[in-house]
Amino acid sequence: MFIHITPDELEEEFRESWKLGFIIHPSIDYADNAIYAVFEGKQVIIFRFKKYGFIMDNRYNSYDISSGSAGITIRIKVPLSQ
Repeated sequence: MFIHITPDELEEEFRESWKLGFIIHPSIDYADNAIYAVFEGKQVIIFRFKKYGFIMDNRYNSYDISSGSAGITIRIKVPLSQ
């Protein structure tokens, strides 16, 4: 499954900084159900799945994440045994 998050769906305070390339290294934090990234040398929450009624759970999957000016794309991978 693929999930694409556009810059306009990020937390409002980080949208312009994302577009300018000031935010790097996004990653999913399952405990907070959010995407963290590095901004000005600090880990910050840039996206919250809860706002969309979506709960990320890593018990049965893993993921790849890529990012660029168009936003963040997440590929959810389910083990072959399922």
